[in-house]
Amino acid sequence: MWVVLLVLIVIPVLSFVATAISPALFGTGSQWFTFSNIAAAFSGSTGQGVVNSLWVSITVGVLAVVAATTVAWLVQRTNVPGRRLFTVAMWLLLLVPTWMTTLGWLDVIQPGELGTFLGLPLSWSAWISGQFFGPTGIVFVLSTAALPFSYFVISAGLRGLGPEFEDAARVHGASRMQAIVAVLPIIAPALLSAFAISFAEAISDFGVAFTLGSNAHFPIATFTMFNAIYSFPANFPVAAVIAGVLILCTIPPVLLQAKITRGRSYAVLSGRTKAPRRHEFGLLGKVVACGGLSVFFLFVLGLPLLGAVSSSFTATVSFYTTTGVHWTLKSFHEVFTPPPSFTPLGPALGVSNQLGFYVATGTVIISLALAKRLAAKRRGAGERALDVFLLGSVAVPGIVLGIGYIFFFDQQFITNNFANLYETTTLFVMALIASAIPGQSRLLAGPVAQIQSSMSEAARVHGAGRVRTWWTTSLPVLSRAMVWAWLLSFTKTIAELAIAQILYVPGKEPASVVIETYLGTIFAPVGAAATVLTLGEMLGVIIVVLTVFRLVTPKGWRRIGTVGIEAS
Repeated sequence: MWVVLLVLIVIPVLSFVATAISPALFGTGSQWFTFSNIAAAFSGSTGQGVVNSLWVSITVGVLAVVAATTVAWLVQRTNVPGRRLFTVAMWLLLLVPTWMTTLGWLDVIQPGELGTFLGLPLSWSAWISGQFFGPTGIVFVLSTAALPFSYFVISAGLRGLGPEFEDAARVHGASRMQAIVAVLPIIAPALLSAFAISFAEAISDFGVAFTLGSNAHFPIATFTMFNAIYSFPANFPVAAVIAGVLILCTIPPVLLQAKITRGRSYAVLSGRTKAPRRHEFGLLGKVVACGGLSVFFLFVLGLPLLGAVSSSFTATVSFYTTTGVHWTLKSFHEVFTPPPSFTPLGPALGVSNQLGFYVATGTVIISLALAKRLAAKRRGAGERALDVFLLGSVAVPGIVLGIGYIFFFDQQFITNNFANLYETTTLFVMALIASAIPGQSRLLAGPVAQIQSSMSEAARVHGAGRVRTWWTTSLPVLSRAMVWAWLLSFTKTIAELAIAQILYVPGKEPASVVIETYLGTIFAPVGAAATVLTLGEMLGVIIVVLTVFRLVTPKGWRRIGTVGIEAS
């Protein structure tokens, strides 16, 4: 596993970060050893960008965990109506990339756009738009982007938490709210993993920093790094310093998680685990809970998605013109019969789906093995170092990982003695897996940590080998979490843009690259239509996979403890 991680993550990232103090190592400068780039990276707007990224990411992590815990408890542990619809809404929120969410909000709130068409006064639109371009908008959009990651991690922990813990608290006089507060520490690994992922995702995001921070003169570390890379001449050493700082910023969340969970066991799943019991709301409670969730998802998903979808049905770049709105299906027609010099969406979507299958399958296999190491009760130096490297990789923007792959795998020593992977699908898949592994391993770490060792020990006592033991004890418990991890890796692969722009094979552009070429031109409505079709296709894959999982797996795999309860 360490060899795999070294090749996929550590060496490529360190190859790029090393240019911070040794620019001559990879031909990005003439100095073999210098600290001048560190001083340059912490001066002016570059240094301010690092500070802004830190407090924004901490705020996003806290907000995402609080919101995700509330939504997960309402959906997983109550009888609130529309639970499946809210889960689908969370998947949709996960599918929409941050740059698309930002553009969707701009299509709603800016004067003359959808909000104006729906009756929002121009003065209100101007004020909301002014607030949106800056820290408020950045924190809001990043929190909505981090929410699905936290939700799925926390949901996996709540799903395996039986009712006996809440019952014990209620028997001893605790109120309903006190009982919930009492059992939340049991899923501490999931909560801390959710915060760490949200923090790392926020600090590595580039789309929001580029679309909102640059226009509001609110520098973010990823945007200042982008300026350093794409300036003329490119300043790779300063960009490498910023990348190194982003990695180091992930160490405190890891240390916090290690300090809180050290010496404690959070294993609650066994062969006698009962199915969770839902809290029964009355009529008024159902209305309030369902209404609150509906309004919540309207703001985090409905409005930006409506703005993005509406722009795909217009014939002009601006939604609202002096002569009204011009509705048309022309953009959807041009997606498959594009203007000259543009690539049709069909072949690109086929390439993205092929990449998604390879990346999702490889990611789940590797992440499951890593999650077992991360969830070990006795964590040595190797496990702690593994945790730091994985979370640090989450904090590395895709553009840094892509450049690191070029720096390392395009070296003459590698191409002559091992393999020439530059501009190949293999290298592209490797980079995408490396980008997906950290988040998915942490997503699976919570469910893996809840499995009691007595289950596998009982199977081994009765003569089962290692493979049969895992197949009959761990797989049924982890099957749903593994399906979620596979779908998450699949959908994020299709939406990935930064790595795709750097490492895609010429002539085999993925869908994200094709969509981006439209959005930056006068054919932006065509790009919006292509995005809508891509999101629809990803949602279709999710529905198919979940349907197959429901049809082919035993009922006990889908609800832990159900088979045993029915048998008794």
